[in-house]
Amino acid sequence: MSKTKGNVLDPIEVTEKYGTDAVRFTLAAMASPGTDIAFNEARTEGYRAFANKIWNAARFIFMNVERAEAAGVWWLEEFQKKSAGGPGALQVDAKTLEDRWILSRFHRVTQQVNDALASYRFHDAANEVYQFFWGEFCDWYIEIVKLRLTAGANSTEDEKQASRAAYYNLLMVFEGSLRLLSPFMPFLTEELWHAIYDGKPPRKSIALAAFPSSCVGQIDEAAEHDMKILQDLVVNVRNLRAELKAEPKLRLPIKVHANSGIRSIFEQNRITIEKLAGVQSIEYLDHTLESLAETVAKVQFSYGTRDFDVALVYERKIDIAAERERLNKELKKMEAERANAESQLNNGRFLGKAPAHVVEGLRKRAAELDMLIPKTRQALDQLNNPPS
Repeated sequence: MSKTKGNVLDPIEVTEKYGTDAVRFTLAAMASPGTDIAFNEARTEGYRAFANKIWNAARFIFMNVERAEAAGVWWLEEFQKKSAGGPGALQVDAKTLEDRWILSRFHRVTQQVNDALASYRFHDAANEVYQFFWGEFCDWYIEIVKLRLTAGANSTEDEKQASRAAYYNLLMVFEGSLRLLSPFMPFLTEELWHAIYDGKPPRKSIALAAFPSSCVGQIDEAAEHDMKILQDLVVNVRNLRAELKAEPKLRLPIKVHANSGIRSIFEQNRITIEKLAGVQSIEYLDHTLESLAETVAKVQFSYGTRDFDVALVYERKIDIAAERERLNKELKKMEAERANAESQLNNGRFLGKAPAHVVEGLRKRAAELDMLIPKTRQALDQLNNPPS
């Protein structure tokens, strides 16, 4: 921002409009080494939404904690006594897939953030925290773990125990995430951190609490792999529902073709799938999904990934022309993406400069597209040449 008044943006006006934390985060997220920051007010607006997302997550957590305390299921004091400001490394009693996954992701992201800060790559650190806090903690973990926060005074002891573990793990990850975010959004995190400790925190300020440190032994590759497959299923079913314009409250059956290992993941997390994707029942098939080109009342809309095929059964007549158009667009998009990935992977200059994780991501995506493109072509062929 220029020191010359009236030349460009007035930082005070931007701060008053979007908040100090949002402006700080914008500058950190755009502070790529060796370049000037082309300040973008739209990004500041987006980071204000990020702050609101965290605030709303805190409201949800505290509201449920109050309900649990009123029902005599769990008390915030239990967390406060155990954590006491927390050690640098997060400790979670991880038994369920979602707990093992969020613990692993927290430690992996913490490692990446610490590495980025050590080498003054503030933009990488800020973006890692952003993706974790919004995309993984708020959008996925809270949505899954809320299914375990339902125990009341009349619940069984097993249900209460599951809720107690869920509350403790939720608060522990949230508190650790606030400490991780604190250098970038100090005012929001300070307020919420004091709220977690009911105004009696173990340190005078969150800035004086231990910054999270990573424990490599807590990184669980298997949990991250299994959760990625589970997320893919939920996202694809949601996408199919959106394409069908199915009513949000309407629960629909799905059919899945996958190997026994992936079936086991889905079965162990059936309740999560049913709640998050609006699924009525899951039927497992030993063969690849049949043609979509049916014009009878019950229609199967399907999608394939490298790990599984899923079909959503919906009582609605299919518009073959519209479905053909959709698949054609999807095929062209995937073919263009595959060609672009191949071009980058064959570019020596790109391979020499790009980070290893970016190159590895491109290779994995290219391999996935090599499986998805033939499946989409097969679906198109079935639409163009329906069985007699």
